[in-house]
Amino acid sequence: MSLDSQQLVAFAAVVEEGSFDAAARRLVITPSAVSQRVKALEQSVGQVLIRREKPCVATDAGSSLMRLAAQIGTLEREALRDMGGDDTAIRIAIAVNADSFGTWMRSVLSRIPDGVLIDIRIEDQDHSAELLRAGVVMAAVTTEPKPIAGCRAESLGAMRYFGMASSQYVERHLPGGLLGAGIDQVRRAPMIRWDRRDALQDQFLRKLFRRDLVVPEHYVPTTVGNTEALRVGLGWGMMPEQLDRDGLVDLAPGRYLDVPLYWQHWKFESVTLHAITSAVHEAASVLRRGR
Repeated sequence: MSLDSQQLVAFAAVVEEGSFDAAARRLVITPSAVSQRVKALEQSVGQVLIRREKPCVATDAGSSLMRLAAQIGTLEREALRDMGGDDTAIRIAIAVNADSFGTWMRSVLSRIPDGVLIDIRIEDQDHSAELLRAGVVMAAVTTEPKPIAGCRAESLGAMRYFGMASSQYVERHLPGGLLGAGIDQVRRAPMIRWDRRDALQDQFLRKLFRRDLVVPEHYVPTTVGNTEALRVGLGWGMMPEQLDRDGLVDLAPGRYLDVPLYWQHWKFESVTLHAITSAVHEAASVLRRGR
């Protein structure tokens, strides 16, 4: 059995864009044509490949085809471009945690090759590997060291985080910092999380106190917003060393949390993905200095 490349491209576009209408706009065809191609592909493989939800997502069977579809599309465009026969942009999707994207990884953007459309998905480093498994992205910054099936895992170094707060917050809630305050004060002192999956604060408290603590929580899901929330005294939180910590108080001097990061990417010989991988490793050199 052979698979039709146009059907694969339509299928991948639906999953990446989240709907048949959005896929049609991207491919410059009608939604009906997209639907027909996806149905034909499902009939060809004898399985449902897309869950028709909002947004549309790949089934387990579809996830394995997502990788194939993206690889075929990328290699085809690279080959045609080399022969001067096509100037269609190559789309590369990657998953990055917000702290990495807001600090060391920003320099990667200046090295994106001409003719490449970058699709960055912001996802917590402990969960970005899920997008790789689903075939939604070609590469991801993740905390998972073991290579995902069909991927290479390469160490980037570690992001170092410190427990920080404003001086006003410390005076009000944690005089003496996390280690100088009593355990009951720590339990009552509000902290700031990125979202409900952000576990850095829990890891830091466990490292300091050798136990799990339940504390009041704020949720501020942007890097800029998180930093501002710390500065105005909304709560305490974890800040990467690459961000400006001037004017804030280190709640546990000499204590920090290192989060090892890995660059996992698909195993296929794409010059575009190779160029982005090289740029990521160069940018990540700041994570390896002095370690």
